[in-house]
Amino acid sequence: METLQREILKKLKGNVRPRQTFTPREGITLRACNVHQTANGNSEVLIKIPAETPVHLVDRVGENWYRVRVRDGREGYVDQKVVGGQETIVKMNELRRSIEGMPVQAEGVLKTKAHFRLEPGRDPDIMETLEPGKKFEMYERVVTLKRPLASSTRGKSGPQGQSLEDAAAADDPSSDQFKKDVWYKVKLEDSRVGYVFSHNMKLTPPEDIARTVPFMRMVAWRTVNSTDDPDRGAKNNFIAAYAPIGKDSGCDYTRLYFVSWSTKLKRRVISWQLRLNGVLPITSYQAEGKPGFSVRYLHPSKKDKLVLASFVFSKGTIKKASEEEIPDPSELH
Repeated sequence: METLQREILKKLKGNVRPRQTFTPREGITLRACNVHQTANGNSEVLIKIPAETPVHLVDRVGENWYRVRVRDGREGYVDQKVVGGQETIVKMNELRRSIEGMPVQAEGVLKTKAHFRLEPGRDPDIMETLEPGKKFEMYERVVTLKRPLASSTRGKSGPQGQSLEDAAAADDPSSDQFKKDVWYKVKLEDSRVGYVFSHNMKLTPPEDIARTVPFMRMVAWRTVNSTDDPDRGAKNNFIAAYAPIGKDSGCDYTRLYFVSWSTKLKRRVISWQLRLNGVLPITSYQAEGKPGFSVRYLHPSKKDKLVLASFVFSKGTIKKASEEEIPDPSELH
């Protein structure tokens, strides 16, 4: 009997997994979340904290919870899925720095649910699934290769088990997203910066320039100066970038227009245009006290190069101020 008891105890001890040692460390919330009194989603909510709130991870509790300490010293429990570690903190800071000083290229709103990620592509972790109607500012366009629809397994919420991105692309096989994925780097209203699949978005340009060019889609616009109309007051003038509808041009845009206000016609007119294989962003430029803008476009013969061209407003016209070759960031990885 004693031998049998010893064997049973030995087996029981062998089945008990030793508790893994947890090293306290810094973390950050991926989205707004609740801090609970106990490691239970039904327990009392001690405090609600916004996205990107630094927290100290005190301990891991079970498979799904962290015990955390917030800045005011209070401790509680949060779901592990809403907290990232040092690597996430680094990525968030890099994204925030990447748009410092960069002008907003466009504004828009989500037209469907959309996955928000810290990297472009279908495989990076989903920080949050955003609801339709959420507003954003767009800063950059990034292209990734799209794997076959049947192979998608992440973020299943579309029809027949497809992800949101797969379902959107499958609905529009004539679009440029059908052969590749197009992502926008965006800043949300809560200041988080990340990537969203472009098909889930609707850009919202100013109403009076939205239909300036037929059979083209506007992908970016920038206020560059203004015209004083004695009857209407100051009216903004825009540099607007357009791409063909339903066509993959291999670049972000193919036409650049100066959409200015005509005091004579009392409406906006296109007073300058340029054809180019443009790459966002369109940035600010100034030379000899004259305001202007800079654009990047694909080099006509060198795959690893872009051309940086700068323009200024001079005596009512737009003139090229400089042009130089620069490395293509997409070819450096």
